[in-house]
Amino acid sequence: MFKIEYIPAKNRLVCTVESITMDEVEAYNTQYKAELAKVKPGFTGLTDLSKGKLFTQEVAVALAPLGEMSVQKGLTKWAYYTGSAVSKMQMKRMFGDIVVSFEKLDEAEAYLNS
Repeated sequence: MFKIEYIPAKNRLVCTVESITMDEVEAYNTQYKAELAKVKPGFTGLTDLSKGKLFTQEVAVALAPLGEMSVQKGLTKWAYYTGSAVSKMQMKRMFGDIVVSFEKLDEAEAYLNS
């Protein structure tokens, strides 16, 4: 289960992810690309993984190209928050240095707003 929305006032994509299975990857990619089409260069992103489950390796590989696609659209910063150390490592492997992890939402938003 996931939700992706664009917040025009902040020029920010917000992804809330509880889980993504291989059966949901295509729907996630489609929805993400539709929301990505709305952003302006210089946009930021926020992912809420606080209730999320780890992705399978297949799902991680299938979603990884979204990071580079976002950079090409003008991404400046992306933050995610999660309490899971394993989830932090997984995001780092998937998206490299374009993402920064936080344990609290307010910390992630402060980073994006700075």
